[in-house]
Amino acid sequence: MNKVITLATDFGWGEYVAQMKGVILSINPKAAIIDITHSIKPQNILEGAYIIYSVAPYYSNGIHVGVVDPGVGTERKGLILECKNGFLVGPDNGLLIPCARNLGLKKIYKITERAYFSDPVSNTFHARDIFAPVASHLSLGVLAEEIGELVDEYVNLTLEYSMEKENTLEGKIIFIDSFGNLISSLPKKVIENYLDFGDQVKIELEGMQGKIQKNLRFLKSYGFGEKEELLSTMSSSSFFEISVNQGNAKKLLQVEVGIPIKLRF
Repeated sequence: MNKVITLATDFGWGEYVAQMKGVILSINPKAAIIDITHSIKPQNILEGAYIIYSVAPYYSNGIHVGVVDPGVGTERKGLILECKNGFLVGPDNGLLIPCARNLGLKKIYKITERAYFSDPVSNTFHARDIFAPVASHLSLGVLAEEIGELVDEYVNLTLEYSMEKENTLEGKIIFIDSFGNLISSLPKKVIENYLDFGDQVKIELEGMQGKIQKNLRFLKSYGFGEKEELLSTMSSSSFFEISVNQGNAKKLLQVEVGIPIKLRF
């Protein structure tokens, strides 16, 4: 069975990823392996969750292995998330939950059956020894219920976060892409209650050099701004974004993932 298996990790592009691929192909030589990324910042679960959420839906009914796993080897569970449009496999730390909801989450299984693991299992590399082989067995048609047991308790995580006060929206920066665009937790469904393209919005951020206050235009896309203009828009995944037309907002503002953001109207 030629089934797509995607990989997203914080391992870097080296030997660890190659080992995972070797395990997958040893079980299903016809598996089509797609690298989403292996450049997630180490241990940054929020960043990994956003990337998997943004990319996985474009691989219809794929099997998505996501591993950002600072709790590897501890009592944290390994999970299979069965969705309307595919499966996700990885640690129980919230990493996979936003994407699972996006794919139509149906059931969650705690991975238990060692027959579907590599032997032996390393205490520090469950991605290779548990998650990769489990994903490969799923790609061959093994049922999730044969590999694990149903659970209803898991670590929750949401990318959407907004607090609405009088004339103010509060959120946080959840991702910074390779262009330096700052993507916030403020979703389109909230933003459209306050802003239309062409409006002005006042933003407040906590930068590395202190508080930042800027008045920005809210534009349909980058090209509607002047060259090197700091502006706001909606990201391709429908979150409020701060950008620089033909520039880098991260470098300009000196900010990092996780900082709070306020929009004042």
